[in-house]
Amino acid sequence: MNSEDIQNIFFVECEESLEAAEAGLEECRNGTHDGETINAIFRAVHSIKGGAGAFGYGPLQAFTHVFETLLADVREGTVALTDELTGLLLLSLDCVRDHVEAARSGGTAPEDAALMAQLNEAHENAGLGEADEETAAAPAPAPAATPADDDDLDAMLDDLLGPAAPAAPKEPWLFHMRAHGGAMKNGSEPLYWLRELQEMGGECVVCDSANVPPLDDFNEQHGYFGWTFAMPASVSREQVSEIFDFVGDDCTLAFGAEESIPPMHPDTAEQTAAASADPATGPKPKQGKDADNEAKDARADAAQAASRSPKPQSIRVDLAKLDKMNDGVGELVIAQAMLAQRLADENLMHIEELAVLDALVRDVQEHAMAFRAQPISAVFSRVPRLLRELASSTGKHVNLEVIGESTELDKTVVDRLGEPLTHLIRNAVDHGIESAERRKAAGKDPEGTLTLSAEQKSGRVVIRIADDGAGIDRERVFAKAVANGLISPEAELPDEEIDHLIFAPGFSTAEQVSNISGRGVGMDVVRQNVKELGGRITIESRPGEGTTFVLALPLTLAISDGMVVQVGGQSLVLPLAHVVESLRPLASDLKGMGTSRQLINIRGSFVPIVRLDHLAGEELAIDDPCEGVLVIVDTERCGQAALLVDSITDQRQFVIKSLDTHFRAVESVAGATILGNGRVALIIDVDNLVQSENAHTTLQAAA
Repeated sequence: MNSEDIQNIFFVECEESLEAAEAGLEECRNGTHDGETINAIFRAVHSIKGGAGAFGYGPLQAFTHVFETLLADVREGTVALTDELTGLLLLSLDCVRDHVEAARSGGTAPEDAALMAQLNEAHENAGLGEADEETAAAPAPAPAATPADDDDLDAMLDDLLGPAAPAAPKEPWLFHMRAHGGAMKNGSEPLYWLRELQEMGGECVVCDSANVPPLDDFNEQHGYFGWTFAMPASVSREQVSEIFDFVGDDCTLAFGAEESIPPMHPDTAEQTAAASADPATGPKPKQGKDADNEAKDARADAAQAASRSPKPQSIRVDLAKLDKMNDGVGELVIAQAMLAQRLADENLMHIEELAVLDALVRDVQEHAMAFRAQPISAVFSRVPRLLRELASSTGKHVNLEVIGESTELDKTVVDRLGEPLTHLIRNAVDHGIESAERRKAAGKDPEGTLTLSAEQKSGRVVIRIADDGAGIDRERVFAKAVANGLISPEAELPDEEIDHLIFAPGFSTAEQVSNISGRGVGMDVVRQNVKELGGRITIESRPGEGTTFVLALPLTLAISDGMVVQVGGQSLVLPLAHVVESLRPLASDLKGMGTSRQLINIRGSFVPIVRLDHLAGEELAIDDPCEGVLVIVDTERCGQAALLVDSITDQRQFVIKSLDTHFRAVESVAGATILGNGRVALIIDVDNLVQSENAHTTLQAAA
């Protein structure tokens, strides 16, 4: 593993730490935090600081040092966590995020002088006010040595592990470390740790080599040694701990007397037991312990061994490797379909191994997709900062509610969801949610509410962005559309179509152009981005109550389940997520509407029939529903529809190929796939098809 790989791991861990700190500070702002919340925030910032120092990112290290100093004051109770201070901490976390991004991209570090001054001022005020009154009432504590560094890691360890030795004892103190088996596999180098300890003034008093195996059994990537250092009183525990910030489980550390020297890792436990059985070669036996202490040690050893029992493990994999694997899985699906088609042509579909292969291919595909799955919280976590920025520019304070942040979808979808989500939120705050004065006049809470929710539904992820604002002003939207020449003044449009006018290119109802809105490009970008993801967007708006944008996105952009249908001489694919049922209607179930539209009565509900022959360009397709098959599909905007096809020929997984990349965009077509017979079949965009058919019928009726 080279230094670039290690730095990439550092930046990934920075993102994880930033998300943890953001979540903790949001709890603080909502008043639902506790002591562990503050500890988690401190640990996150401290981890970023340690890595920044290791890789030489000076500005990031300097800012996080000041930041964690104030967090230490908050944790110790010398600074009260007020709403004002929480706001300062959130702004500081935003600055840390900017520092991390600058370090990652090699850009210029953000200007942080003003924030650092505020953090220092808050730190200098530590202990004043209420804290001073409490201190005055309490007995004066005994004088204690001042730690050489204010990285108060001791208190954090005390919170987690219970009381430990003082941070800087008056007398030299012992520090024990032992490298575990496999310590060098992850790039660890114990020699560096020893040098650091020596530079601090530490003196190695014990080197435990009892577990070094014979030369034939020696593995250069295993750790066999343990060391005990006598550290000077001027060195604090947190200074020593910082050396091992990125060591993880590769090394066990212990502070204090000789009895606390850490046991060996399980992979050398048998060697340790054999060595301990022989006083001549094993470690010196413990002296002066009674039965109770021995039993206590046994329980502690058992607990420590249990803590090292097998746990879920993870590795970091280059995304390009996952992409190649998914491409291979896609080709495997196509090859399996071709094999099934060949066997069907030879009347050999009854072969048992074919069913086994089909199950195995599906299992491999599902696992491959799961490798790329990410929780949508990776996108939702950016929203609090966006709302803070909008609050400063619009004066509107908005509460955020998040539901279903653990919902998973493909990483590509997650990465490309950020931009449309940002536009929708900016639109909701700027246009949807009223000012505090208007909300009060309407009997609402002065602070608006924005709700983000995500759920898996029918093979898709449905995301809702809902605000409790004034709703869409349809009269104003209609007038603006007429002024822009998008519609005629005499047009009669239903509310849903008026709402969707806001997606027209260049459309905006903003009276002034600002850095938030007014140029009419945001919502057009949203619709285009969602369409490129193979999804759809709809609007639900209620005057005076608010607006909800609903995004329906595929779980993955690569492989899905579909129904292969025949229309004339063409094979088409209907995404199975839309299919409700299929049937052969009776003549008595059919009803006419106008001169060119038919409906089918399905259990008391009339559903419009949509023919696919025009889309497929097939003049010889069946046009009588009683002779063909009706596939009932469900759409996001237009409810149910019945698609008329000649027959249903297959149902299987298909690999989605983009037409935009290989040809050009085609109306009502979501992409293409390769069938088992090697022919290309179009994948129908069911929502767009039904919506276009309804619009066409409406125009015919108007004519």
